[in-house]
Amino acid sequence: MKTQRKSLSGSIKPFLSLTILSFIGVFCFFALSGAASGMPKRLSNVPPGDCQACHGGEKVLPGTHMDTRSMTLKGCMPCHARDKVSIKSKMPTSHVHMLSGISCEQCHGPKTPYGKIGQEVCIKCHSREGLAKAPARGPSLPNPHNSHLGTDVDCLLCHFQHKKSEFMCSNCHQFGNVTPSPLLPLSFAPKPDAGKAAENRGKTATEKAPAADGKSPKTAARPPSSSEKAATAKEAAGPSCITCHSKPEYRQYFSQTKHGKLSCAACHKGVTDIAKHMKRTEPVKTASCASCHGDISKTGFHATVKKFSCVQCHSGIHPKEAPGKMIVKAKVEAPPPLSLAACTSCHSDSKFKEHFASTSHGVLGCAACHQGIQDLNRHMSGKEPPKSISCAVCHRDTDGLYSKSAHAVKAKLTCLDCHTDIHPSESASAGKDEAAAMQTCTKCHDQSTYLTKGHGARLLAGSKEAASCGDCHGVHDVPVFPATAEGLADKREHYTNLCVSCHREGGIAGKYGAFPHAVSGYGETYHGKARQLGNYEKVAGCQDCHTGHNILPADHPDSALHPRVLVGTCGKCHSDFHPRFVSYVPHPDPGNPEKFLSLYLTEKFMIGLLVSVFAFFWVHSLLWCRKVYVEQSCRIKEGLNVETAVPGDLGRQYVRRFSPRDRLMHIVLILSFFGVVISGFPLKYPDAAWARTLVGLLGGVENAGTVHRVSAVVMWLLFLYTCWLSLKFLFPGFRFEGWLGRLFGPDSLFPRLKDVQDIGGMFKWFFNRGEKPQFDRWTYWEKFDFMAVFWGMFLIGLSGIIMWIPELSSYVMPGWMINIVSLAHSEEAFLASVFIFTIHFFNNHLIPDKFPLEKNIFTGSYTLEALRRERPQEYERILRENRLEEVACKGPGTGIQLFAGIFGIASVLLGLLLTVLIFWAVFTL
Repeated sequence: MKTQRKSLSGSIKPFLSLTILSFIGVFCFFALSGAASGMPKRLSNVPPGDCQACHGGEKVLPGTHMDTRSMTLKGCMPCHARDKVSIKSKMPTSHVHMLSGISCEQCHGPKTPYGKIGQEVCIKCHSREGLAKAPARGPSLPNPHNSHLGTDVDCLLCHFQHKKSEFMCSNCHQFGNVTPSPLLPLSFAPKPDAGKAAENRGKTATEKAPAADGKSPKTAARPPSSSEKAATAKEAAGPSCITCHSKPEYRQYFSQTKHGKLSCAACHKGVTDIAKHMKRTEPVKTASCASCHGDISKTGFHATVKKFSCVQCHSGIHPKEAPGKMIVKAKVEAPPPLSLAACTSCHSDSKFKEHFASTSHGVLGCAACHQGIQDLNRHMSGKEPPKSISCAVCHRDTDGLYSKSAHAVKAKLTCLDCHTDIHPSESASAGKDEAAAMQTCTKCHDQSTYLTKGHGARLLAGSKEAASCGDCHGVHDVPVFPATAEGLADKREHYTNLCVSCHREGGIAGKYGAFPHAVSGYGETYHGKARQLGNYEKVAGCQDCHTGHNILPADHPDSALHPRVLVGTCGKCHSDFHPRFVSYVPHPDPGNPEKFLSLYLTEKFMIGLLVSVFAFFWVHSLLWCRKVYVEQSCRIKEGLNVETAVPGDLGRQYVRRFSPRDRLMHIVLILSFFGVVISGFPLKYPDAAWARTLVGLLGGVENAGTVHRVSAVVMWLLFLYTCWLSLKFLFPGFRFEGWLGRLFGPDSLFPRLKDVQDIGGMFKWFFNRGEKPQFDRWTYWEKFDFMAVFWGMFLIGLSGIIMWIPELSSYVMPGWMINIVSLAHSEEAFLASVFIFTIHFFNNHLIPDKFPLEKNIFTGSYTLEALRRERPQEYERILRENRLEEVACKGPGTGIQLFAGIFGIASVLLGLLLTVLIFWAVFTL
């Protein structure tokens, strides 16, 4: 269930889209211009074959089966073309439709929740005429769409929508044996010739045809012929129904009843294998009495009672004693049921006469519910009290729901505890509104708590769409939640979903402008995000703060959000905090400066930072890529090698670039950075399709939080160690002399004037207006990476610590600052991650002359020729200072090269994959 969150990074989608399209256009333009100058986008729209979309983790295919996502029915046929049973017959109709590219909406329509569909939907695509012309599937398997029933066969008899379909004809026919009638014992004709088969079919059709008066044919009640008796004797050789059901009520007494000439299978169907039935794996299905007695509902008492159970009156289908004895015993026929007039002669109050007639039960007679009165005199003298039947006799579906509800399970209430107006004291013709229903609830539930606050008060004030008790709790299906951690989590999720359904944008509350940002604002907080990922036990739902029934504005003195009691409300989950902690805004709206100006300004600042950084460096990377690619293409075209100015064999001599300490720090940094990204971004984009998968791989939201914090602590330790190394570089041996020269020297990572000049020189080189700048030990983009760590670690690190310990942080800052640091933390994380995975990876690994990987950060060394080509000023300085022997080293060993290749490529690929997932979330949510 989505909470319609709004991510800040998602608000720059237009910028991202425009930037990507611009990159493509600029790249194509410069590539063509260089060559010309002699230089070279839930469950109803799921894609076919995605089993997990509906089945989740349930294993529905063999373990060795190939992945079926995006696979169509046509793609299944190469493997399943020779199956004895068609693959279409193995699956529910809905699966066949999905594999054929037909979505749920095409049959059910866009309206939700979906309901059952009739065959009128089926014949829109499957015409009766086309199906009737289909060829038979064999001599014993005729076309079922053009059978003795004609072509007007209900599709739903065989084709079930969401369960496996069945060949309905096999309920009566065992091919090639044909059963003359479902009301007669089975008759087997092993191999009838064509003439006799035709005769039998005609005879069968005649026997099955109903009589002209609409009643069942008389042949159905005729005694079995000698051939049928022989067949029955033949059947008796094996186990049959009476093998187990051998009591007189099934054999001796049943044969004396009106149904005694019928076989067991005439009413009890569904048993195809007696062995399975005896093991209770194939239960019997009893046919409806209306199958034969269809007209009985049109006459007499039955015409007014649609849901009356036949067995309520006709309980002797399998009699406990011989029907003959029963007739002798009951010499005098029982008197007819008392009429309404007979009852109301005594029960003459208006609630039994005029008012009862206006209720939904008014069409029934008194005897429909009050039975057992045979002698009116005995009843009037109190010796023959009436017996009320169970409400479940007519209201079976409702009783099935109610039997599992809280009222039945916990309170042990009966129907009449709530429905006290069967015989109302006033006319019920106007109907019963929801306000009156709430009054019924408050007979047990405290009225001051449930009826005079929030939703109840609005309903009593005349609001027709305000939520009533039944809207949130149900009427007959009030859910029961066990008093366990899982039960409380289910309860929180259940009621939060109900709140969101009305208060989301576009819901009932949203339609009237009530709390327009309640759901989206909640989705931007940790409460809403963690809940989206399934952590229902630990985070607050709507009713945790609003206390379920006390839905009142914060300025109302009785509200659970009133400043006077808000400390206690927050204290249910949080502890040891300063009172200023409660100024935290649980439904923030960054786009509204009137309500939260600081958050609004923070959002605008972060948008500006994201746009400026990405605009500059993405354009920089694109122009750089185009320039290098075109130059390399020209060299290849002209057959030129890379020029070298290093004499003799010195070009292949290796020089040290990074120390073992630097390489180890970088590896640890990579691992910790991936840790915070993989564990943090599912919380940033909890609605994304991949978010729950990543959290599941980490073992849940709490484990993901542990991974996130441990990785963040490792990064903080690396950052602090880097600060210590920087101080040692500036003040070696605690000497302050010359620190300014070292700060702006060639070996320093601090920016200087030459870096600004190099930026201008690079852009001139991009557009063929000058030579490529001569770099020293560090380039300007490497210095930007390094200096960004200080900004990023302070912003991300400090904000992360505040959110880690918000209660203690409240002793230093007000609670509303948590809203600000949360937004800043989230968007700075987006900036850092996308910058590393796109710009940093490109500058150091994906640039065409280094693709696919620059290994020196892992090996620690590169060739002297590579040093001269990439950093000519450092090369000349080393020669000028006669330090070549000092920086010279052996080339990397086989193991180091193997590790560098595997770890480096894996890191780049993982980073690019995470980039795809991040942009997937940005553009789809």
